[in-house]
Amino acid sequence: MLTPPQEKTVILIADDESLSRKSLSLILKKDGYEIIGVENGQECLIACQEIHPDIILLDGLMPIMDGFECCRQLKTLPCGKDTPVLMITGLDDNNSVNQAYEVGATDFLTKPINPAVLRRRIRYLLDAKKAERALRESEEKYRSLIENLKEVIFYTDTKGIITFLNPAWKELTHFEPEESLNHNFSEYIYPKDLRKYEKGLYYLWEKKAIKYYWQVRYIKKNGEIGWMEIFASLMTKNDEIIGISGTLNDITERKRIERYQKIERDVIKILAESEGVDQGIEGVLGAIAQNFSWQKADYWVFNETTQLIHRQNFWYHHDLEEDTLGKEKEIYQKIIWKNWEFKNYESWCKNIKSSIELLPKPDHLELEFTFPINNGDEHLGIMFFYGENDHQNDSILLENIAGMRNQIGIFIKRKQAEEELKQRNLQLQSELNLASDYVFSLLPSPDDQEYLKIEQKFIPCAKLGGDIFDYYWLDEEHLAFYLLDVAGHGIHSALLSVSILNLVRNNSLYNTDPYQPWTILTELNRLFQMEEGNNYFTIWYGVYNTNNRELVYSSAGHPPAILITGKNSDSKIIKLSTPNIPVGMMEDVEFDQQLFNVEPESSLYLFSDGIYEIPLGNGDIWGLKNFTDVLLNIEQNKENQLEKVIDRVHIINESGSFEDDLSILKLVFV
Repeated sequence: MLTPPQEKTVILIADDESLSRKSLSLILKKDGYEIIGVENGQECLIACQEIHPDIILLDGLMPIMDGFECCRQLKTLPCGKDTPVLMITGLDDNNSVNQAYEVGATDFLTKPINPAVLRRRIRYLLDAKKAERALRESEEKYRSLIENLKEVIFYTDTKGIITFLNPAWKELTHFEPEESLNHNFSEYIYPKDLRKYEKGLYYLWEKKAIKYYWQVRYIKKNGEIGWMEIFASLMTKNDEIIGISGTLNDITERKRIERYQKIERDVIKILAESEGVDQGIEGVLGAIAQNFSWQKADYWVFNETTQLIHRQNFWYHHDLEEDTLGKEKEIYQKIIWKNWEFKNYESWCKNIKSSIELLPKPDHLELEFTFPINNGDEHLGIMFFYGENDHQNDSILLENIAGMRNQIGIFIKRKQAEEELKQRNLQLQSELNLASDYVFSLLPSPDDQEYLKIEQKFIPCAKLGGDIFDYYWLDEEHLAFYLLDVAGHGIHSALLSVSILNLVRNNSLYNTDPYQPWTILTELNRLFQMEEGNNYFTIWYGVYNTNNRELVYSSAGHPPAILITGKNSDSKIIKLSTPNIPVGMMEDVEFDQQLFNVEPESSLYLFSDGIYEIPLGNGDIWGLKNFTDVLLNIEQNKENQLEKVIDRVHIINESGSFEDDLSILKLVFV
């Protein structure tokens, strides 16, 4: 049985790749966390119930039980219900992100993992868990307190005039009960909620409802606005309605929490679904502003070098006057702002209001709310919200909302990092495309002679690879041709293949005879010895004599060339290869060559392994035998074009793109 560590934050990692688990453990152990790793979702469920981790890192794709199903089941367990779950996966599409949040994931990261982002995200989730636990404990204490508080008891006559209040009224409104007697109860209702209050009275008076329940805002003696619950019922005497009796409870804190949680959910949802910084920031501005019925909001970005802020994003209510909005769009000012300290909401507002005379805003609106956006100690910008200032704002609620400043800052930095990475990837892909075009430019053009026809096809995979081929006349009677495949992908592999092509094509290899293939392979092996066996290459090299129809050839670890002779049903396959290891794997290798007499009307296929090493749906590889069967079938059906071969291969390769380069030469000996 697994034993939880004492007085340490426990992180449970579920990933089927041991290397990935080790990598994550090395990153996170630096922060003093206790790391426990499991290989699949099923083991994760068991471990969670045994050790009760503080946070769970789930890989999306795992055998036995994947991360999505594991997360769904975790949220039904007592140990996992409130445990943050960070999904870590190679999937980066919207469906996967949506699925992760639907099954209960707290957050989502895609591979490759940035260690700094991972550590910061985990710290944020752990802090959020502590805050949530503290909030829940606070709510429980508050609920207990509310249940034990003395309720306000009130009576009114049929006209709504207050006839009785108990002493708890003062605690609720700060008015002495005697001050409020003989006043209409509606005087203490917030004006915008009067309609709701009158609707309740209508149900009591006109519908003769026995009881009615309201939640409305009320005005305190000091002008503050609170929320109260009203439980009321009709008072009767001798079957005649004489008034209303009821109880009042203050629910301001509960409403504040509910309102904050709604705004927080809106903000989190926007940040999770936004594809870029601008979309996310404008969404946050709108979400906060609309929850308070404010008309306009701006985000001003801070420049560390100039110590200036300038407006980057804004949101406005659709009812804002068009002429005012037009002026707003054109304004682009900068102001100096150096005091970033945020001790509390009120002191921040006092400091910043003295520094924003230059900030543009519609004439009829006032600044209602503002708070800075930070990423730790890094200052990113300031959000401003404007409204008609027709009521007093809840300063505690606003200060809680301002507490999301670091969460918004983390989003901004993460999206900026993602965009920077995206731009780097685009630049790299552009460079790879240029390199791929260069490789294409080196390939020879198809060649048709009276006694020889040559076709070719080169389809690179998504990454720049190491396939290349060439053919050229050594003299009027001898044609040299070859195809090589460098192990691996990327710039290094491509440059290596290009270097070999240039050496062979220009006859620059020392002490070689281009008419003798074994000499070419021997010198290449001497020149290109690879460290630790990396980036070796395979090659098939042949020289054909058109006069006596002799083909001399040598191969090094390369798939055999396929020669198809005969006609129709009498066609047969001959595999041409020599038992040599790949070039570059060992020094002082003696390469063999062989001689073959080619019959008329024969076809020779020379190719790289990418054309037949195609994964199938059942996990198997299509393979060389199936590919040679296709070649034989095409020859027997007299479908002589090389394009027919490629069409068949595309049908087998259901993914649409190849995992390796695909190169093939076809020589028809007339």
